[in-house]
Amino acid sequence: MIFKEVEKCVDLLEIFKERSIFISQAILIKPNNDKIKSEQEQILLNLRSNFYKIENIENNRILNPKLDREIRQKGMKNWLMPFGFLAGLSFSNMTNLTTFSFLNLNAFGESLVGGLLGLGSGYIGSFFASGSINLNRSKEIRPLLNANKDGKWLMLLEDQNGYELPWNLIKESEPLDIIFLEG
Repeated sequence: MIFKEVEKCVDLLEIFKERSIFISQAILIKPNNDKIKSEQEQILLNLRSNFYKIENIENNRILNPKLDREIRQKGMKNWLMPFGFLAGLSFSNMTNLTTFSFLNLNAFGESLVGGLLGLGSGYIGSFFASGSINLNRSKEIRPLLNANKDGKWLMLLEDQNGYELPWNLIKESEPLDIIFLEG
């Protein structure tokens, strides 16, 4: 949802809290133009809660595809590198190739070099694998990014399974726009 003033965001979140409305996650995104008034800063300080997060758009994985790709790459690196090492080690042992004979390595050294090459391949593979996942969100999030640059507040709500968001309360809060993000 896109709001012009933070007060409307806070009012909606307070209504959710008062009525014990179940939401999985609520994130309030500050405007990107650094023109937050002192009254708005005070409201944000009062809003700090365990139920709601306040973030900048650069730190939000949903609205920052670059950050999302970096996080995916780190996760993939954690399992592709050890797998690549074991695959390289196993391949070197099974084939008994002497690819690095010019280094005067014994069988263990050849296997170890094969494992290190597999480790490097896993590291490189994590970059390509994380970059190949295309979530095609650019069309969905473009209006949100533009509104954030224009000084608007964004609120991301995720409903819990089995519960639906209270659309009547959301519409009463008078957001400028409501955008649905899939996945």
